[in-house]
Amino acid sequence: MTETKKKHVKIGDRIKIITGNQKGIIGNISSINTKKELLTIDTVLPRIKFVKNREGGESKKMELQIPIHISNVMLWDKEANLSSKIGYKLINNEKKRYFKKSGNIL
Repeated sequence: MTETKKKHVKIGDRIKIITGNQKGIIGNISSINTKKELLTIDTVLPRIKFVKNREGGESKKMELQIPIHISNVMLWDKEANLSSKIGYKLINNEKKRYFKKSGNIL
């Protein structure tokens, strides 16, 4: 039986990378892999890979997006210019996400 884990981010959210080689980069989430808990960000520099042809032809240059684990990112608050954890509030019987540091609603 497979369980789906709760994610603190969604596609289109503005996030900041907090660990790894790309630390400090701010961007938007373009895709999320829920099984491996990986996501790709639009502003991360792509990895360059050279693929050789088996018949001895020319090699091709490919750019691959680097996936980042979901635990290595935090949501970015544009108004307060800081990264923060999120919480949930009930506003008019709707569940809304908010930044814990500033209190702004997403």
